[in-house]
Amino acid sequence: MLFIEALNRIGTQPNKPQATGKLKNRPLMTQKDSVDLSTAANEVKEIHLDSEQKTPLTASSSIFANLIEHILNHILNTELSILSPEELNIDNKEWRLFLQAPPNRAQSDTPVINSNSYQEPEIKKQPAKKQLRFRIPVKPAYGNPVEMTVLLSAHQGSPEIPYFFSHIPKENTLPLLKTPYTPEFIGQQITYYHILLDLDGEPDQLSPLYPLLTPPPSEEDNKTPDIYGLRLWRTQGDNLRPIVLGDKKMGLLYIGHYPPLNSHAQALKETNRKSNYLYTKA
Repeated sequence: MLFIEALNRIGTQPNKPQATGKLKNRPLMTQKDSVDLSTAANEVKEIHLDSEQKTPLTASSSIFANLIEHILNHILNTELSILSPEELNIDNKEWRLFLQAPPNRAQSDTPVINSNSYQEPEIKKQPAKKQLRFRIPVKPAYGNPVEMTVLLSAHQGSPEIPYFFSHIPKENTLPLLKTPYTPEFIGQQITYYHILLDLDGEPDQLSPLYPLLTPPPSEEDNKTPDIYGLRLWRTQGDNLRPIVLGDKKMGLLYIGHYPPLNSHAQALKETNRKSNYLYTKA
C-alpha cells in the first residue's frame, strides 16, 4: 500500500454528493455495534462494513498496512500489494460488505445439534499450531531503523489452520521496510501488533465492489489462489476488527479504518425505526 504521503501527493477525489438509494437514512452507529467476542464467542456474528462509516486513513494505519504487506509477501513468496479504497477511488462511493466474524475460541470435537456454529459438527478441530512472530526493522527517511514486531496467529475458531503455519519458522526477521517518515514520527508508533488470520472467506468476498472499479475486473483477472478468502483480524480487547481481505479478482484490500458494524443490531434498529414511524403515522 502506498504510504499516506504518497496518497496525498497523487490527490484524492473531492467528496461527491451521495446518490440517493437504499443505503440512505441510516441511523448513526454506536459503540454497541462493535463485534464483542466476550459473549457467545462460539457463535457466528454477521458484521458489515459501510462506506459511510469510516475513520480517516492515517500515516499510522499506512505503516500497519505495509507491515502486513511485508509479512504476506514473505509468507507467500510473492510480490503483492495491499490497496485501500482510497487508492481504488471507491471510498466516496456507496457500498456495503457483509462478513461472518469467526468465534473467539476453538470448538470442541463434540457434535452439536442445531448449532449456529462457525465450524460444522463433523469437522474435528486440528491440533493447535504455533504462532509466527515477525520482527521488522522499519527505516525512517533518515536515521536508524526501529524494530516492530507482529505476532500472527491462526484463528482458533477456524475449521482449518492455514497451511503455511506448519512450515514457516516460529521466529522470523524480515528485510528492512523503508518509509518516508521522520525518526520522531516512527518513534511514536506502536511497535507490537497481534493479528489473527484465516482463509474462511469466500474467494470473491469483495464482489460487491467489482462494479465500482474502473475498469471492472474481467474473467481473466484472477490473483494468486493463496489469498482467496484470506481474512486478517486485529484484536482490540474483546473486540475483533477486520483489517485485510483477500479476493480472487481484487487481490488484497485494506479495510482497517472501517469499523465493523453489528448487522443483527442494525436490522433491529431498522425494524424499530419503521415500527415507530408506522405507529406515529397511525
